[in-house]
Amino acid sequence: MSEILEEIKHKLVFPIDFPSQRRTERIQNVILAMGSLLSCLVGFYMQSLTHLMVIYGLSIVIALIVVLPAYPSYTRRKLEWARSKIVT
Repeated sequence: MSEILEEIKHKLVFPIDFPSQRRTERIQNVILAMGSLLSCLVGFYMQSLTHLMVIYGLSIVIALIVVLPAYPSYTRRKLEWARSKIVT
């Protein structure tokens, strides 16, 4: 059972560098802000809560498609970890 969980954990970890994390967070915030503004305007104009929720839901799906996968552009800079200086 633990082998299956380890395999699932290994497949769900997407390596992404720190500058790309900052960039994807910015992209996500812009997409969601634009989606919420657009959904509010359309919902107010159409006087429909359904339109508002559908457009905002679509903006969430777009944000997930753009940000969630570890595209090669997000993993360009490899992380250099510090080496341990403890000598045994």
